[in-house]
Amino acid sequence: MNKKAGVLGIDLGTSSVKMLLKYKDGTSAKIRQGYKENTPSGWWKAVKSALAELDPEGIAAIGLTSQTGTYIVDGKEVLPWSGKEGEEELAELKESCDGKVFIEEISMSHPDLISYPLPRLMYIKKHFPEAKKVCQPKDFLCEMLTGACVTDPYTWRGLANLSAFRYSRKFLELIRFPIHKLPEMRTSTEMAGFTKEIVFHGRVLPAGIPVFVGMNDFFASILGMGVFETGEMFDISGTSEHLGVLETAADPDTRLVSGPFFNGNVHYGVTASAGVSLGYGMKLFGFEDVDPIQNLRNQPPIFLPYLNGERAPVWNADARGMFFGIHGQCRKSDMAYGVLEGVLFSLYHIYECMGKPPVSSMRISGGAAANPVLNQMKAELFEVPVLVPEETETSALGACMTAEIGLGWSVDFAEAVRQNVRVRERIRPCGQYKKLLKQRFEIYKELYPATKNQCGRLNCMPPV
Repeated sequence: MNKKAGVLGIDLGTSSVKMLLKYKDGTSAKIRQGYKENTPSGWWKAVKSALAELDPEGIAAIGLTSQTGTYIVDGKEVLPWSGKEGEEELAELKESCDGKVFIEEISMSHPDLISYPLPRLMYIKKHFPEAKKVCQPKDFLCEMLTGACVTDPYTWRGLANLSAFRYSRKFLELIRFPIHKLPEMRTSTEMAGFTKEIVFHGRVLPAGIPVFVGMNDFFASILGMGVFETGEMFDISGTSEHLGVLETAADPDTRLVSGPFFNGNVHYGVTASAGVSLGYGMKLFGFEDVDPIQNLRNQPPIFLPYLNGERAPVWNADARGMFFGIHGQCRKSDMAYGVLEGVLFSLYHIYECMGKPPVSSMRISGGAAANPVLNQMKAELFEVPVLVPEETETSALGACMTAEIGLGWSVDFAEAVRQNVRVRERIRPCGQYKKLLKQRFEIYKELYPATKNQCGRLNCMPPV
């Protein structure tokens, strides 16, 4: 083996594959490769292109992670996480099953998410009755690397019993979906198999490299941020944004998502429009001149960031964005400030729905973590230090940790977090405009209920 050996974390995301090769001496190499086609064959081509940029001789093991909620039927048909397949099935499922059954069988209440396995498998059974195999992107990648289609319980949350690390036989029987059509299930740090010899761009990934099962990109990112103790808050930004807290026990009554994490429970909500709102604000206004104190003195408009509808906490695909309170002295920077504040308020709204549990800090990752003004605003409103990790590819780092544990380089995830996660920046609240932010947040909360019916009517209007 190469003296400078490392573990490779592969994160198969929604628009690109990210790879982090982390060497035992602490150095690393990172590659990101976008998809020319957002299809299984397009994902695999991107994986091979990214591998060509790395030294295959330096790879001691591979850990996997990927997006979830996307389903592949017989290696061809793809039902994306953002699709509407499963709406009717989710309603049918929740109407026919008592809430206690979900907790007994899948270790959590079933959230109002159609991308979870049960409603999607019900849809697939109805519309693809001859399907021979259904998997998710990480399972597909595992099979391409090793020849074995193997998964983990966290990738199949909503169908897996997270206490017993197996599929819920009761729910599979209920929806009459054969277990043999699903990937074999193992724990995240178990080995799925060894690599086949893979030729790409004139190079070779040798056979015999151990590949570890890994987990969903959400859990991998939490680990890669260093969130592992009760009371720690996380904010993962991207196309959607996940905000949550690690708690000691699951909340069976929440409208958000609450369920087992490795050493406790994770309680969180997911927005739909944070990423697109920030892109919209950057394109139209730019954020370089935003100064919260100066902008707040000019009474900037309040922005509803529901450009793609909204998931938590309003749960309405028909919700739409809005600037409220525009006046004649509004500047471009005031509009830009409003966009940042609207994204911030959407996160605080989720936190309020959780009951505002006490937290010690907020760890952040993703593209929005690079915005220092937004980071300071988060520290102000949430009244906790905001911690920015040194490693930005947090999902890929979490995948690396599964391989490290599998190899015995770390004893468990707690040790892997201690060994791998470093904080690059700590932003503390200054208290200068916390009170005003909270007052504006109260107005923000009233705007969507006041315009909900109008949003629905506007969306029903036929195009010209």
